Amino acid sequence: MARVTYLLVIALLVLPSVVFATRYVVGDDEGWNSGVDYYAWVEGKTFYVGDSLAFNYNAGAHNVVVVDTNGYDQCLASPNNGAYNSGHDVLTFNVAGDYYFICEWHCNHTDQKLKVTVN
Repeated sequence: MARVTYLLVIALLVLPSVVFATRYVVGDDEGWNSGVDYYAWVEGKTFYVGDSLAFNYNAGAHNVVVVDTNGYDQCLASPNNGAYNSGHDVLTFNVAGDYYFICEWHCNHTDQKLKVTVN
């Protein structure tokens, strides 16, 4: 009986984050591209652990690089916490905090970067 209760408690703690998780398409219909105002796109959105971002773009024309604050501010792709180039990348937030994403080829020229705060 104790084991069933334990499993039920675990399920109640874990399942809500999975069930209520939201997948956001970065840039909506415009996707992850140059010329999109990602400051405006993120405005008014609240992100939580378990949510994910879907980056849709033309592979070879853009990429998604997960960087730190310095990489975001200065558009530096190295060092990084992962670089993606499939054209359809989905990244899930497993921990609360600030996340920074850039396109290494267009961050400097068209401000193609995104900062997300996860609660």
